[in-house]
Amino acid sequence: MRIIYQEGKLYVSLTKDEIKQASDSIGMPLELPIGQLKIFQEDISKAVLQHWTKIEVKNEVRRLSKNR
Repeated sequence: MRIIYQEGKLYVSLTKDEIKQASDSIGMPLELPIGQLKIFQEDISKAVLQHWTKIEVKNEVRRLSKNR
């Protein structure tokens, strides 16, 4: 499983096995491999940075435009 940020949206990418596991237990929590924790953290950190960079740049442009 990977978490991806693209164009202001957050996506999850699953392997065929993960999709089958989720399908077999609809409505139940999906157990994630603890060994993936570092990768999840990196994916989330990257998504947060990309999102906030985009937001902060827009906010700064607005702020500067108002000051003219």
